[in-house]
Amino acid sequence: MSFNSLNLTKYVTYMRILITGAALLGIWCFVSAWLYNDKLMPAIKNPVKVQAIPEVLTHEADSIMKIKESMPKSLLIYFDFDKAKFNPDPQSDNSVSAFRTWLEKYPQSALVVTGHADIVGTAEYNNDLSLKRAQTVEKYLETLGINSGRMIIESRGETEPIADYLTPEGRSKNRRTEVSLKMQ
Repeated sequence: MSFNSLNLTKYVTYMRILITGAALLGIWCFVSAWLYNDKLMPAIKNPVKVQAIPEVLTHEADSIMKIKESMPKSLLIYFDFDKAKFNPDPQSDNSVSAFRTWLEKYPQSALVVTGHADIVGTAEYNNDLSLKRAQTVEKYLETLGINSGRMIIESRGETEPIADYLTPEGRSKNRRTEVSLKMQ
């Protein structure tokens, strides 16, 4: 093979590639112009009207909110320093009767009895003390007719204060057991 025939073969190959590329570019331009002019522009100028599906209003969320609003408020029982005993009063007895009524009406709900402590003492001691406080309230609730199987007993120790720890009044508010309802 001579030098000129080799160059001619490369030249023909390059020309074929260029012609094929130009033909594909022309086809792509034609198809994209057709899609743009015949399909996209009419859709933009005359958008398809979407029929509105009538919305069925459910009042389920409203019903749940009404149920939650009718729940008895949490009952807070306060304890003396380093004690797990308390003296029930008529106000706590009335709150418990509201909880009992609620539990009868909504069998899927439960009472959450959460014991708390102030910051005086070690964390382990305060966890134990707040658990004893919660168990004391659990026994009190059982004497008023609430099944222990419907109660969840928790101990939070000193981790969830509702008042400051700097003043004696604040610390006394943190020595508590909270009774609240939980929907399951």
